[in-house]
Amino acid sequence: MKSKDLTDNPLISVVTVVFNGAKNIEKTIVSVLNQNYKNVEYIIIDGGSTDGTIEIIKKHEPKIKYWTSKPDKGIYDAMNKAIDIATGEWINFMNCGDRFASDEVLNLFTIKQNADLLYGNAIIEYAEFNAPFKKYSLDKMWNRSPFCHQACFVRTSLMKQYKFNLEYKIGADHDLFFRAYKENRKFLDLDVLICYFDGTEGATEKGIITAIQDKKNIALKYENGIDKWFYYQFYLMYVRLTLTAKHLLGARLTGKIKQVLKK
Repeated sequence: MKSKDLTDNPLISVVTVVFNGAKNIEKTIVSVLNQNYKNVEYIIIDGGSTDGTIEIIKKHEPKIKYWTSKPDKGIYDAMNKAIDIATGEWINFMNCGDRFASDEVLNLFTIKQNADLLYGNAIIEYAEFNAPFKKYSLDKMWNRSPFCHQACFVRTSLMKQYKFNLEYKIGADHDLFFRAYKENRKFLDLDVLICYFDGTEGATEKGIITAIQDKKNIALKYENGIDKWFYYQFYLMYVRLTLTAKHLLGARLTGKIKQVLKK
């Protein structure tokens, strides 16, 4: 579908947060700037990159509404800075390495969207293959992310009211969505492909534990119950045992390889 370019089309704030992302930042920038929907303000918050990211941003500077490069307290702090700046009716976070699925995605807003949060489908891009991001029912939010953050649009007024809770290092977006759900905000599943999410970096082992702990604390904050407490206790124990076994197996294999090489 083609953008109507009507003056009543809502302004969309698209935000990219980046730190030392020279390898991937340009594909993200291009996917935003190439949108056929023209009523977009593009905001880039850089955490003080030193790897050439700034030079790439400057190359596209005439089409970027606002960008800055300063040290921050992490990804959610950078996102909160963008929320303060954003003036659009809707806001989306398309971070470094991620990209819109096509140049037509934002044309969704040529139709009035009656909701507080819109979300769609996402594909995770790995080094060897791609996989769809599996969506779940909103009532399963206590233990599963119902949709990909990059595939979501939130009313900016709501984001300014909520903001991301910096108490959570990995799960602040999940906390925000859970809060909105418990406060009966209106979610709408658009059921269209919104984005490709960069999964090549992967979560570190330390990050996996932190993510589960964040999700546990968020779940117990909004839906406290002994069943949920036990679920996360066993889940954390299972993951820790799995990681320990992986380390032990890896160490043994490494030792055997070294023995073979010595012979």
